[in-house]
Amino acid sequence: MGSNAESLQTILNMNNEQENPAVFAFRFSCCHQLLHFIACRVLGGPEHANAAIENCWLTASRNPPRFEYEGAFRSWLVRVLIDGALAIRLGGEERTSIVSERELPSTQRRPF
Repeated sequence: MGSNAESLQTILNMNNEQENPAVFAFRFSCCHQLLHFIACRVLGGPEHANAAIENCWLTASRNPPRFEYEGAFRSWLVRVLIDGALAIRLGGEERTSIVSERELPSTQRRPF
């Protein structure tokens, strides 16, 4: 293992439940390009992508859980970003999470 990988692993092992703020900031910055791409796709263009990423940072950095695997961290971060981007797209309405059509009771599903 290289010295950077060993240092990161040491920091990761310090706290098993909550993400170290320095590690979180590093992991977030590694995902910036992915987050920007997704924000552009959800919002229909780059005009508000940076606002969505900033909202994602503010929401996710409050009390970030610790993820052992990068894939789990990225998936969680993308979910936070999409929820925030949809709130921007819907005009700033508060949105806590997305509910898929399969999760709705059959009486609330839209007929197609």
